[in-house]
Amino acid sequence: MTGDEANEVFAIIRRVGPVVMSSAMTQPFSAGAALRRAVGMMIADKSMTDLSVFCFAFKVCTDLARHCGATLVTMDRVRKAALKEKPQSLPATLVVMAIVRLTLATEARILAYMTFRSRDEVEDIAVQMHAAFSETTEIAADDLDAGTFAALVALHGAVTVHLADNGRRLPRVIAYKNQTVLPALRMAQRTYADPVRYVELIDENEVVHPAFMPLEGKMLAV
Repeated sequence: MTGDEANEVFAIIRRVGPVVMSSAMTQPFSAGAALRRAVGMMIADKSMTDLSVFCFAFKVCTDLARHCGATLVTMDRVRKAALKEKPQSLPATLVVMAIVRLTLATEARILAYMTFRSRDEVEDIAVQMHAAFSETTEIAADDLDAGTFAALVALHGAVTVHLADNGRRLPRVIAYKNQTVLPALRMAQRTYADPVRYVELIDENEVVHPAFMPLEGKMLAV
């Protein structure tokens, strides 16, 4: 690797590092401190220009971000930040592709522990993940990288099966229309025969005050 190639690689790493840090929604004392140290080391250590060293360090950073509350949305910003890069050299291109693929793997781990509210939410996530995997898999196929292609296809399949299994057990989001304004508690009792589920009605409709549900809105199917 030439000096110019190393500088390009290191510049990409320094730009992506803060995005990884910002993906963490909460930073509890021990995990947050570990994340800050890991990202700080990654963007300061020149040895990160070695691809294998960088991949290990980046995986540690994304795993720590996941334990600090990184969500599917915030982690996907890391992947999109990498895709915005325009690498000129082969080492820089390999680093960008490594970031994209390792971030997708982290997103799959986040999905494995997510709790979904409705079938519609699962379907929306499935569409987003399919687009992300299709783009990355196509690049691996174009590069004739059979090992990476097979791994991405297997992971894509596992994510799809996981989402399909969860979606089948969940209700759909449907529209409702009332003739008069009702409190969320009473509406939950009338609809679900379970007043505790009034929280679902409030969350679905972003209600300002739970005593005044909108005449028209959304709710989970019974």
